[in-house]
Amino acid sequence: MTIDLYGHPWSAPTREVRILCAELRIDHRFIEVKQAEAGDYLPEALNPACKVPMLDADGFILGEAHAILRYLATTCGGQAWYPAEPQTRAKVDQWLDWQALRLGRLAAQLARERHFKPGGADEAACAEAERLLALILPELDLELKAAPYVCGAQPTLADIAIFTSVEYLRLAGFALSSLDALAAWFATCTGRPAWGGQHD
Repeated sequence: MTIDLYGHPWSAPTREVRILCAELRIDHRFIEVKQAEAGDYLPEALNPACKVPMLDADGFILGEAHAILRYLATTCGGQAWYPAEPQTRAKVDQWLDWQALRLGRLAAQLARERHFKPGGADEAACAEAERLLALILPELDLELKAAPYVCGAQPTLADIAIFTSVEYLRLAGFALSSLDALAAWFATCTGRPAWGGQHD
């Protein structure tokens, strides 16, 4: 199977897919889409959402990072990352949804304001994002006090997705010092060779 992955190095959703590809040693071609430049989004004919990441696997076109993660884990020997056992898989799906609907949006907003936005941050928007993060991150910290990874003893797709959002928080200068378990988990994940870089 020939796999092309369209994305941007600083896109957290793209990072999710690249980390899984590295963990599973999936041979693929990375095609950079420079989203910051006008007119450089993906053609609608390839991906109706016109957003990265996008997968082209022998003509099978798939968008949305979590859909791509599930597909690659299912088809490329990643069963440990997306377990088939229904209750374990449901927990992975629960945390993938949590990341997409709650953490991911706030982390992206904070990183955009504090790191990527030209002309300085909207501090009122940053303060509101930090207020909401202070409400939801203890949920994750509590989960990580009970097990080394989000869904138990081994890392799963949920860890990959959440890791990229926490990377954004760190990039934005958000302190994890009051969240001991989360900080320790992040350090452990950063130490995995597939997770420590790829911003190139």
